[in-house]
Amino acid sequence: MPKLTIIQLGKIAENILTSVTSELRETFDLATETTQPIEVPKEICNFIRRQYPAPVVLKFISEKFHGRALGITNEDLYAEDLNFVFGQAYSPGNAALISILRLNPTFYKQKSNEDLLIERAVKEAVHEVGHMIGLRHCPDMTCVMSFSNTVGDVDRKAKNLCVACQKQLPI
Repeated sequence: MPKLTIIQLGKIAENILTSVTSELRETFDLATETTQPIEVPKEICNFIRRQYPAPVVLKFISEKFHGRALGITNEDLYAEDLNFVFGQAYSPGNAALISILRLNPTFYKQKSNEDLLIERAVKEAVHEVGHMIGLRHCPDMTCVMSFSNTVGDVDRKAKNLCVACQKQLPI
């Protein structure tokens, strides 16, 4: 069974880690381990934007951890030509990353909803690990591998792979 290290980039709530870990094990048949919290080096931060560039954080993860790794952070992420990203991954590759900041209803001045935050985090973790193992964006808007440009897009899709994406999984 392949192994995935889940890296806490800052302290992540235990219920989020537990749910993400469980879903990744079930979806991709991965053994998982979770690190103690570590900090993303502050020099990576773009202080003008008050965000971290996802490609640079991915490189940090890839260089610091051997084997497949998923970083989970509460920091805001962006990529070139995008205001923000929920996550990013080397596809295929050994590193993936998600931010739960914009997945949290409180980010949008909404009432705290732990269940919704967990549901969104699970979807984005499965999505980015899917990229890491080589899956591409899916045209089925309900598939977890469909592209999410907004949190509404995240809410629209299921946490599962569609049949077409399941068939692309390595055996």
